[in-house]
Amino acid sequence: MRIKTKDLYCAAYIVSRGGTVEDIVLAEDGRRGRPSSAVFVLSGANVETLSREFLSGQAEANLAAFKQAMNQLKERMFDLIDGREKPEVSRAQGRAGRV
Repeated sequence: MRIKTKDLYCAAYIVSRGGTVEDIVLAEDGRRGRPSSAVFVLSGANVETLSREFLSGQAEANLAAFKQAMNQLKERMFDLIDGREKPEVSRAQGRAGRV
């Protein structure tokens, strides 16, 4: 099975429960050419069931596994974003003004 979601938390839940990240697709309509959103493409035998569990509030997760999945997804997403930035903007410079 395969699903797509824009919800980072849902994606992290699915990954923490054994789902696999097939792809992360960035939307190109952001300010100053930066992506404004990401779509996570996830696969695995039970991804649809896990997605329904999450969306219905029935999800249960190991917090350490969930945190690790969040970090993994965010790192991959920011690596994609940084790869699309202009070469003269470093990762540290690109995030300097964020709160």
